[in-house]
Amino acid sequence: MTWPIVPYRPSLKPALADLWVTAWGKAYPLYDFETRRGWLLDRFAAMETDGTAILVGLVDEAPGGFVTVHPGSGWIDQMLVSVDHQGSGLAAALMEAAKAAAPAGLTLDVNADNDRAIAFYRRQGFVRTGGRVNEQGRAIDLMAWAPRPVPPVRRS
Repeated sequence: MTWPIVPYRPSLKPALADLWVTAWGKAYPLYDFETRRGWLLDRFAAMETDGTAILVGLVDEAPGGFVTVHPGSGWIDQMLVSVDHQGSGLAAALMEAAKAAAPAGLTLDVNADNDRAIAFYRRQGFVRTGGRVNEQGRAIDLMAWAPRPVPPVRRS
């Protein structure tokens, strides 16, 4: 299936926040992500200001997931797909759009216990480059993707 990937527009903000709250709530049910909705909305505003691309994957013309990528640094701040569309190929389409937005390379961090996400990023060509502990005391893996160098053309 082909997934339309469109640039963010402010009218999508409530639906993207709903996706974020629901997806993170499923991944980490002990945390109340509804109370962090305001943080995400502020984060979107900050990303809009600093030139971060917010790319939205549509499912039947409604947001089904999104990825944020700063075109200069290649930093992915947020990446998620709705619970109903995980495993559908939408995440791969979003990652391809992120790679096109920052073709020199991408970096991100991911909760070290999020095996599903780490497996996805590895399938997308990311490698672990380090680790840290976040403000909540959770172990975080740092990961990066770099395009494969094009081998030189041999002339005979």
